[in-house]
Amino acid sequence: MNRQKLSILIGIMLCVLLSACGDGERNNQPSGTSGVNTIQSTQKPEDKKEKTNAEKFLEYAIKAADLRNFTKTGDYAGIGITLQDLYQEDIVNPYTGGTSLTVMNRTRSMMKDQHLSRTRLFSVDCVIIDDYMTLLEELDTSEVLYCVNPESKGMVFAFWLMDGVYIYEVDENGQKINEIKHFFEKE
Repeated sequence: MNRQKLSILIGIMLCVLLSACGDGERNNQPSGTSGVNTIQSTQKPEDKKEKTNAEKFLEYAIKAADLRNFTKTGDYAGIGITLQDLYQEDIVNPYTGGTSLTVMNRTRSMMKDQHLSRTRLFSVDCVIIDDYMTLLEELDTSEVLYCVNPESKGMVFAFWLMDGVYIYEVDENGQKINEIKHFFEKE
């Protein structure tokens, strides 16, 4: 019993000594910068939950729609270009490590390729549906099936429609996760 109390006492003393030594560490920040850890100081307590890849892509979609004034112009081609200009390769496929973005129109021949082997290294795939008739509010998302290849796990798929964008990720079993339906507000 005495050994256990002695171990606890030594543990407490070590913690006190280590915390005291930590206060005297030298600040290695370059001159002109704050010694505060900027990552911790800029995060609010409610921001601690990391965003999913689908949520990260939604931020790009909203920004691209605003920059292209999409609700007024319906500029599908401009959205594709803007997404590629904005994208910072910061959405990482957790299985492949891929960070690339591919933007395609649904009529491109790549969509007809049974294997879609180009998607192997991508983390995000955005399909722009510019037929001027497809509405997100009328879309039954349970019927949306685009990712069928085992190599596509971890990817984010975004379907850009007339009134919004439908985004989801693919888990390791090929199932849709983190689904988002975002409707663009008319101005």
